[in-house]
Amino acid sequence: MCKIILLPVTIALLATLGCSGNKEGANYLQVSDNDPGMKAAIAKAKASTRDFVSAFHAQRPGTSGFSVKKPFPTPNGTEEHMWIDVLSEQNGELKGRIANEAEETREVKLGQSVTLKLSEISDWKYQNGKKLIGGFTIRYLADRMPPKEREALLKEAGFELDP
Repeated sequence: MCKIILLPVTIALLATLGCSGNKEGANYLQVSDNDPGMKAAIAKAKASTRDFVSAFHAQRPGTSGFSVKKPFPTPNGTEEHMWIDVLSEQNGELKGRIANEAEETREVKLGQSVTLKLSEISDWKYQNGKKLIGGFTIRYLADRMPPKEREALLKEAGFELDP
C-alpha cells in the first residue's frame, strides 16, 4: 500500500506520497501501489516538470509555494514521497529543503537541504493567488474525498482547485 501526504500545511488532516506496509498514521491515506489513478497523477506531474521550472524561474507576481515531491527509501523497502520547498534550479537540478516530517524514511528530516534531478520528481505544485497549480496527487486524492473532508482540506491548505 502507498501512504499519501498531501501538503505540509495539512499534516494534521492527511499527508507525502510514500509507500509502506501496514502502519497507518493519522497523516496518511492508504493507496495501493498499483492504483491507476495515482500512477496517472504521477505520470502527469513527471510529463509537465518543465512547466514547473518555467513558472519557478518566472516567479510572476502572485505566485508562491513552489514545491516538488521526491520519493525516499524506507527501512521496509518501500518509498515515502516527501515535499521539498524549491530554492533554486539550474540545468535540471533542484535544490531545496524538506517541507514535512517523515513518517518512515530515515533518509531525510524536516528542514534538511536536498538536491534532486527533475527526473526524480513525483509531483510538483505552486499557487497563483489562491489557485493551486500542479499538485496532481493532491487533486487525485481530493477528488476521492467525501465533500466535508475535501472542504476541510481546501480550507486548511488555503488554496482552491479548479472545478
